[in-house]
Amino acid sequence: MTDTAIPKAESQWVAVRAQFVKHKGAVAGVILLALLVAFVLIGPLIWRVDGTFVEPDTAKMFKLRNQGPSWAHPLGTDQLGRDMLARLMSGGRISLSVGLVAMMLAVTLGTFVGVLAGYFRRLDGPLMRLTDAFLAMPLLPLLLVLMVLFKDQLSRTLGVEFGTFLLIAVAIGATAWMPTARIVRGEVLSLKTREFVLASQSIGARSHRIILRHLLPNVVSPVMVAATLCVAEAIIIESVLSFLGQGFPSDFPTWGSLLHEGLDDLRKYPMRVLMPGLAISLTVLSVNYIGDGLRDALDPRIRGR
Repeated sequence: MTDTAIPKAESQWVAVRAQFVKHKGAVAGVILLALLVAFVLIGPLIWRVDGTFVEPDTAKMFKLRNQGPSWAHPLGTDQLGRDMLARLMSGGRISLSVGLVAMMLAVTLGTFVGVLAGYFRRLDGPLMRLTDAFLAMPLLPLLLVLMVLFKDQLSRTLGVEFGTFLLIAVAIGATAWMPTARIVRGEVLSLKTREFVLASQSIGARSHRIILRHLLPNVVSPVMVAATLCVAEAIIIESVLSFLGQGFPSDFPTWGSLLHEGLDDLRKYPMRVLMPGLAISLTVLSVNYIGDGLRDALDPRIRGR
């Protein structure tokens, strides 16, 4: 009788990656997002034009303003003669940075609140009512009020660019944690009745050890999906704030502020609105597809099909 080799069990992350690759939209989203990131990070190393430079000579500035696409300016120039391609790259770095920082803050707060509400019964009611209160607040008016109240103070204290960046990222992150908290709470409520958690409690393991060793690793999957969606939401909100004139000043362009600047001359120069709008749309679309692919890949029921 010959011995038969026992097949090696497939790693969970190998199965997740295999399922993710099967999702064509998610793969296309990863490629598109990688191209956008390369455009805003590597592009300035190739296209060495200062997007904030304004020609000091008034006569030359008027000659350079509102030019169409050319070899010298592939995407044309704006109303002050600044290169639109360089401004699009610079705006992308700021918009993506705001999205990432706001996402990390929102996911951290949401996970913290969700774990506490799901594991400790006495905290469940107060924390969920707090979450409901934040969900009931009108997000955009609240952010506009925060910008009006604190923008000038932080700009004087920390500098215009860093102060505005910190305020926008923190304001968006502090008002976008609620969906993550609800998702994590539901997962923790389900996990804390599982055998491995009950076994840890029976041998006297402390609550913080159970949370760190058993609960948090098992809520990574839904948190990753929520994080991708939060990035897209943060980029849109930052673009709206900049479009309304409450974001970064014109010296620090973002995709939203470029839309705002080009709105007055939309009929004459549609390219100045089309390009930043297309960049926002493609970024949000790619991130949403990645989140959709992660949701399917991390769902064991779909992986088993």
